[in-house]
Amino acid sequence: MKNMICLFLVISLIFCGCSREKSQAPDNKIDVPNVRAFQDPFTKTFLTSTNEVLPGYYPLRSKTGGYEMAFPAGGVIGERSYESRKKSVELLMATEHVKNLDPIKEVSASLTIDYFSYYSKETIEANLHSLREENDNKLILSKLALEDRDIYWSAYTEKNYEYYGVTGYVQNTVNTGGIYFSYDFTCDPGFDKCQQLEQEFKQKTALNWVKHITFK
Repeated sequence: MKNMICLFLVISLIFCGCSREKSQAPDNKIDVPNVRAFQDPFTKTFLTSTNEVLPGYYPLRSKTGGYEMAFPAGGVIGERSYESRKKSVELLMATEHVKNLDPIKEVSASLTIDYFSYYSKETIEANLHSLREENDNKLILSKLALEDRDIYWSAYTEKNYEYYGVTGYVQNTVNTGGIYFSYDFTCDPGFDKCQQLEQEFKQKTALNWVKHITFK
């Protein structure tokens, strides 16, 4: 009889322990948006939330910890084109599928970020000079002064390849940190509606995106 009681107690303790362990186990199941950015394993490591910060854009944090920005749902960061040097430099390139406007023709976009933690307000003129030189001195830069950063930007068009977009530079005005950026789109050859999308992309999509680049 004593042996039966001891066996019952042992079984009870084992069962209770398993139940407690099961109830205390965290639920790691998270609903991930069914978009390219979250489907790509490398891109997903940059994203910090499944909540949109802009319609169709999710929050991204730099691996350096130096800045955050909005990242398009249809975008993928190229692992081979990504480079990071400790906490001081980060070079990021991403391609984005924007939409299919025709059964055959597609509109696609790309964005690049070159971050330098040590760029300061004292080097702003040199940095802008480099930006203009890289674009054959064709840029006419406009300045947008925000609370803790200045955005220098210009729309541009590469007619030979039908690229339309915005490029520029963002300077941290509270601390050090500077970012060269570009965000442009192109269409498959023969797609005659590409130019119609130009102004909407430049004035709405690209500018709204660059305003969400913030330094940390």
